[in-house]
Amino acid sequence: MLCLNVLPILGLWAYTVYTLADSVGFREEYYKRRSALYFSIDLGKLVHRLQVERDMSVLYLSAIGPETKSFLLSEYTKTDDVILELTWPNDIDNLNIMFLSKENFLAFLQEHRRVLNPNVLSIQNEIDFYSRSIDTIILWLYNTITESKFSLIWKLLVAYQKLSSAKENLGVERALGTMFYARGGFESRTYFENYNLRLHSFRAYMRSIGMYSTVVDEIYIKNIENLPINFSSTIEHFRAEIQLINSTIAAVDVRKARFFFDNMTIYLDTLFTVQTEMGAFVIEKFNNEIDDLTQQLAINAVLLVIVILVCPVVILATESLTSSIQTYALTLVDKTKELTKEKKRTDGLLYQMVPRQVADMLKKKKKVDAEFFKMVTVCFSDMYGFDKLTVDLTPMEIVELLNALYNTVDDILDDFDVYKVETINDCYMVASGLPKRNKDRHAFEIAEFALNMLRTVSVMKVLSSNRSIQLRIGINSGPCMAGIVGTLMPRYCLFGDTVNTASRMKAYSEPNKIHISYSTYQLLRKTKSFTIKKRGSVAVKGKGDMRTFWLMGKVEDFGTVEIEADLESNQQAIDITDMPGEIASVQQHTSGIYVMPGCSAKDEKSFGLNTSHGDVNKEDLPGEITTIESPTYSASLQYPMPGRQPQRRKPILKKTTTNPNIEVTNEKERELKAPDVREKI
Repeated sequence: MLCLNVLPILGLWAYTVYTLADSVGFREEYYKRRSALYFSIDLGKLVHRLQVERDMSVLYLSAIGPETKSFLLSEYTKTDDVILELTWPNDIDNLNIMFLSKENFLAFLQEHRRVLNPNVLSIQNEIDFYSRSIDTIILWLYNTITESKFSLIWKLLVAYQKLSSAKENLGVERALGTMFYARGGFESRTYFENYNLRLHSFRAYMRSIGMYSTVVDEIYIKNIENLPINFSSTIEHFRAEIQLINSTIAAVDVRKARFFFDNMTIYLDTLFTVQTEMGAFVIEKFNNEIDDLTQQLAINAVLLVIVILVCPVVILATESLTSSIQTYALTLVDKTKELTKEKKRTDGLLYQMVPRQVADMLKKKKKVDAEFFKMVTVCFSDMYGFDKLTVDLTPMEIVELLNALYNTVDDILDDFDVYKVETINDCYMVASGLPKRNKDRHAFEIAEFALNMLRTVSVMKVLSSNRSIQLRIGINSGPCMAGIVGTLMPRYCLFGDTVNTASRMKAYSEPNKIHISYSTYQLLRKTKSFTIKKRGSVAVKGKGDMRTFWLMGKVEDFGTVEIEADLESNQQAIDITDMPGEIASVQQHTSGIYVMPGCSAKDEKSFGLNTSHGDVNKEDLPGEITTIESPTYSASLQYPMPGRQPQRRKPILKKTTTNPNIEVTNEKERELKAPDVREKI
């Protein structure tokens, strides 16, 4: 976080430094260009002085000039002063020794001036001498003006150089035109061609100057307007006359020669004035640009100082803010972890009350309808002799005992495809095949779970007295309904005769044994994985005689699938009140004959509408559901349940027995009276 805030500051600092360096570079470049411009102006002055000196020398050599060179002395002095003020370039790429230094050039000029004589030198010789020197200096001028990043200044400098070249061509034109009128024409065709070349070159340079800068045109027009009227037309008249002459020999006209020379001199002086003003304009532009760059340089320097001073403050503030954010983030992480932990605990509690998929639907506020399961397996287990333990142990020890038992069973629960339905006191209820269907594996999963639970609990030692626990386990398979009951504390409950029968199997079981019904026996027999022992016929409360079995263990432990029943009687004293999760009958009901799994039709009992229970102990069976005492609902019992065959109702012949809970219809048939209880779930 600190880096993210510091990086932009460092970027701003780098940009400021770069801008400052760039401004310094621009300023140095402007100073360099300004120095080159001053040098170009000095070269322009030298070119102008050499042009004037050349034209005066040509005038002296012509017929219209004075007879002595005294009038040239002032021109020589002016030229020498310009040369002495000039900063002579050091990087001269020229083999001509006369340009190696300022002194050499002055020496060559003075030597030429000394030998100047109409009898020794011709006009062409004079023009050639000075033109060579002027061309060399103009070349220096070209070399000083190089392309730069300052486009406006560069164009002005190019226009300035082209104006110098135009002046040179105009000066040669003046000398040749003067010679034309003074001698009555050109001595050869070469002079005529040279004149035309200089004239057209001058015009070409003047046109190109306007393309590079409109400033030159403005200055030029302003100075031309100050000349006498018809000045330009007079110059053009002389040019046309020289170009259109048919013969190289014409009449000598000294007056016209003087008039042409004077007008061309005025024109040259005007162009020099234009060049001087243009140089001043360029220098002013340079100075303005340098002032702007200096101001920008100062601003960038101040900005750099501000950035340098602010950077530590921003870094410290960012570090403080980052630390606060980090502290808050760590606190938020801890709170998020706590919230996640609490959510997991909440979900865990919800998943203990209802299945996961049902809980997910409830969290999404979806409606959960009751569901019918065609075949499931239900298992009940409890502690043998728990009633006696509640008397012998303190409440805290009872809680500790149950907690140890439930924790042990819960630990092995996840290893099997079973669902924990509920616990009632010491009774532990699980089921398989719901809420997630698993085809025909429900009986196998419950059998594996029951064997594992029995094996694990049998070796447990609880409490300080190292008590051992004996379990009674009952299993039954069949159809049932399942759904959510309640809104304040919703529970996932199972309904149906399958649940009752499973509870009966547990109630009629023995310590450390697994009692299974005939329907479960049939499912386990198909797997050929378990050893099952026949128990025989057992008189089950509300069911009559049922064929039941003992689940002994795995086939690999016993080596066989089935074991024959013992010869001893299976009838034992059963506490019929210890059957939680069952559905009991009402006192008065209409009965039909039902064939239960493992029972024959002849063993089923019939019940009358107005059966008198006499002095029956009307104990309420925990977890049972009774039927309403209404003929409307009791009439529905005449319809057979799936898998049962209806039989004709028989009147019940009461016979007095010693047991008040038993009604005997004949010597072979006995039946447990249903207690008189209210409907209860």
